[in-house]
Amino acid sequence: MQPPDEAPAESRCRDERRGAILRPDERDAGLGDERAPPPNVEAVGRLNPQPGCRAQEAQQRPAVAAGKRALEVGARIVVVPMVNTAEQARAIVEYGKFPPLGLRGFNVRSRGVEYGLSDRKTAFANANARTHLFAQIESMEAVANVEAICRVEGLSGILIGPGDLSVSAGCSDDLNGPQMIEIVTQTLRCARSLEKHAGILISPGPLLDAALAAGCDLVFCGGDVTELSAAWPRLLGSVGAKSASR
Repeated sequence: MQPPDEAPAESRCRDERRGAILRPDERDAGLGDERAPPPNVEAVGRLNPQPGCRAQEAQQRPAVAAGKRALEVGARIVVVPMVNTAEQARAIVEYGKFPPLGLRGFNVRSRGVEYGLSDRKTAFANANARTHLFAQIESMEAVANVEAICRVEGLSGILIGPGDLSVSAGCSDDLNGPQMIEIVTQTLRCARSLEKHAGILISPGPLLDAALAAGCDLVFCGGDVTELSAAWPRLLGSVGAKSASR
């Protein structure tokens, strides 16, 4: 979902099976704006234990890329795009976890560490336990390095971004074709064999079916803009047809 609207995020998460990944990077703002916490994270967090946020690319501002601000306001899942190497995955953990797993700085006045109401050792341990950091796999380089990426301690798992991955693989015109299905399923199986979570962002179809069969345990299959782009033409078309008949 895209910020800043709070109501859509909250309404989508009133079913306990649902969560939301917020995408502030698409506005070139969000995590870089220190004036206020993303309201969607708060809205999702009130209703669902796993509010998440997609940070900026790993190759860009690494401290921000790890979603430090999102973690401080209570995000549980942080996805970092374009992670291609184990070294980049280690940087995510370094910025996103407290010692001994990482080097995340602390601020006891934030939601992420319970506003300092518990002792620091307990608050840091709780934050580490409930924070899930994901490396987004979006290139063939990342696919080649996925085993090393998944072996990084403190990383919860991977999330496949099939759009950019299909471009890297040279099959962007056939997202649900056999080549992409083979690449995605092998990648997912590798992560699951190493006891990491393995997710994908894809609309329903053959690729999602194959991913689920391969053990994918984290699925993002829709978004506000995607759904609205399909719903609004139908709505306007129905109104237009009625008005034209008068």
